[in-house]
Amino acid sequence: LGRERAADYLDRQYKRLVRVPAPAPPAPPQKNDFRANAFDGVIEEQARRYSVSAQVVRAIIEAESGFNPAARSSGGAIGLMQLMPATAKALGVNPLVPEQNIEGGVRYFSQLLKMFGALDLALVAYNAGPGYAERFSAGLTPLYGETRRYVTRILSRLE
Repeated sequence: LGRERAADYLDRQYKRLVRVPAPAPPAPPQKNDFRANAFDGVIEEQARRYSVSAQVVRAIIEAESGFNPAARSSGGAIGLMQLMPATAKALGVNPLVPEQNIEGGVRYFSQLLKMFGALDLALVAYNAGPGYAERFSAGLTPLYGETRRYVTRILSRLE
């Protein structure tokens, strides 16, 4: 409960200081309502290969890129699973090739699941980096802002 209050406080202070316009509220997620797409076969194959739920992979792709293989973030992340160039290079995949992007993203997420042992912490690590997830799990930092919304969005899709 204390972490949630701290996260809410930090969100409010950030918005007040930076004067970030409030984003339009997202459409409420439709639980487990993932549209069929051309990547279903690759998602299923890689999910099985790396022992990750295909529903989790779909939720990550939906949150990261909206299933747009050409998606680019302002931070430089690329493709369906929004791999950072350095991460893609370390994984030995071309993030511009959708099949490789999915394979690399699922493999990386599988590593995070093993490292953190819990879905929510692996999602924190996928979104904000393993170092942030370690600090959060140790109680050294609250979960706030975009990362908190990201984790909540994905977990709500899986309920």
